[in-house]
Amino acid sequence: MGIEQRVIETRHGRISIKETDGPGHVVLLMHGNSSCKEVFRRQLESELGRRYRMIAMDLPGHGESENASDPARSYTIPAYAEAAVDVLRAREAEGAVVLGWSLGGHIGIEMIHLLPEMRALTFSGTPPAGPGLDEVGAAFTPLPHMAFTSKEVFSQEDAEAYTRYTCGVDQRPDPILSAAVKRTDGIARRIMWESFTAKRLGVPQRQAVETWDRPIAVIQGSDEPFFDNAYLDGITWRNLWEGRIHIVEGGGHAPFWAKPDAYNEILTRFLMDVTA
Repeated sequence: MGIEQRVIETRHGRISIKETDGPGHVVLLMHGNSSCKEVFRRQLESELGRRYRMIAMDLPGHGESENASDPARSYTIPAYAEAAVDVLRAREAEGAVVLGWSLGGHIGIEMIHLLPEMRALTFSGTPPAGPGLDEVGAAFTPLPHMAFTSKEVFSQEDAEAYTRYTCGVDQRPDPILSAAVKRTDGIARRIMWESFTAKRLGVPQRQAVETWDRPIAVIQGSDEPFFDNAYLDGITWRNLWEGRIHIVEGGGHAPFWAKPDAYNEILTRFLMDVTA
């Protein structure tokens, strides 16, 4: 199996991607706040990467992508969604299945109205809520680690703590992922949070998933630290895959990282179903 790295020009800067050479349908993978495309290496380097053409991208200001030349314009959820659409169009892959983690899931929901060709959507660690502080505050658990979401300057200790909260509190922080947290343009965290909560930029997320007629798979870790999984049961999904939330036992905020075998099995079934 081959994995190629390339850079894509988008309206929000130069975006770094990794792309597998699997013969199957295209799957776009989008990471969470202050992470990078390498968080999906347990999918890219697995049978999934051999079977499907998987494209993992670094968001603007993250990983090996450029920092924004105009942060106020490019560090918002709608702008991230535009960059993702530009990547897919550049790779002639508009009909992709979109996979988002945490912030990446919110971006995937935003893409519903931007990319009519999108085949299906799956996300983990993403409560469909917002924009607006009232909705976002009602969805997320008000615990101390939530403060990292909008914090502009991270110490090394902050970076390691955030890596643990996002990728598994019982796992030693992965040095690549900790480095990605430190590398992230801190302005991106602040602007993304302010634009989503105070300026209310973006589509109504709950309404989007309750009205979109294409399949949505929600794959959650049983030990999600940022919100109560019960929140997801209160959503009237238009087309929830298999009619239920899929729970990965022992998985935290990033079940695809903490429990890749169990997660990959569910994801494979979903992809087989929606791309048949």
